[in-house]
Amino acid sequence: MSVDARKNDGAATRRRTAVEPSEEPTLFDVGDGPDRTSRRGVSVKATVARARWQRRKKIATRRTIRETALRLFDEYGYDKVTTQRIADEAGMSAITLFRYFPAKEDLVLGFPTDGELFADLRREIKDRKDGSPIGFVRRMAPQVLGGLEPSQLEELAHRLRIVRSDEGLRVALYARIPQWTDAVATLWGSGDTAAEGDARVGFPVNLSISLIIDCIIESLLEWSRRCDGGIGDADVVDVLVDVVSEAMETLSR
Repeated sequence: MSVDARKNDGAATRRRTAVEPSEEPTLFDVGDGPDRTSRRGVSVKATVARARWQRRKKIATRRTIRETALRLFDEYGYDKVTTQRIADEAGMSAITLFRYFPAKEDLVLGFPTDGELFADLRREIKDRKDGSPIGFVRRMAPQVLGGLEPSQLEELAHRLRIVRSDEGLRVALYARIPQWTDAVATLWGSGDTAAEGDARVGFPVNLSISLIIDCIIESLLEWSRRCDGGIGDADVVDVLVDVVSEAMETLSR
């Protein structure tokens, strides 16, 4: 090797040594400040911002898919609309659609369980005082109704109309009751039985929860029927309150 080549090789080695740490990189540099960076140069602030952007993008994508699907179902009927057409109209691939909605029926029947409402319900179940699923529903129903936004009620009514228009969707809706029952019973504690003060003392929790879910489905479908023909936003809420009140009386018998 020539003298010049050895000099160049030595310089390259020194440059690599200067930029490559001899130890494994740690998460943060030692320095202080809001923009501390990792050894790889990615700031914590940038990482958090990216995570928040990704979450907003997922929410927006899910909304776009569902809104597109509901519009097409209204125009052409549930059975006549394919998932590929929904994906095309929404401007994405079918693979992306299925990441958010694994089955076509999920576009109508599915709901996110990571929202604020469901987080509140999970906390309430964890901190329940009476040990009775039916008592819990009686206590929580007014809070849930009071927390619903008009836009949420509008979408719910829209989806229920589509369910009522398609026999296959109605069958799929009732077929999900065992799945939802198991999910709620797991949160509640499936080994429990209904507590004192419940009209069904001694009922297994799974049975009580199944009755509640069935009652909720029937109530929502009845509310949807009563909303047919068009009523104002305030009346939509009032009608829902009336239907839920009737359901609570049924559960209390």
